[in-house]
Amino acid sequence: MSRIYVASSWRNQHQPSVCAWLLNWGHQIYDFRNPPGQAGFAWRDIEDGWQQWTNEEYRDILLHHPRAAHGFTADMRGML
Repeated sequence: MSRIYVASSWRNQHQPSVCAWLLNWGHQIYDFRNPPGQAGFAWRDIEDGWQQWTNEEYRDILLHHPRAAHGFTADMRGML
């Protein structure tokens, strides 16, 4: 079967059922909410006010905050 990266918003209520359906049909998936061996990364893990960040703040946090960098790396590996 296929290897599939399941990408979506954290607000998407259908994402878990899509993952379950794909797994049930024998596909290998990367689920950003539940990456292998770790918890999924969300910006709210960094700071409550994340929705008001500027583009520069997102970039700087992605480059310098260990949790953000780890989540980004896990997602990139999942895509590759």
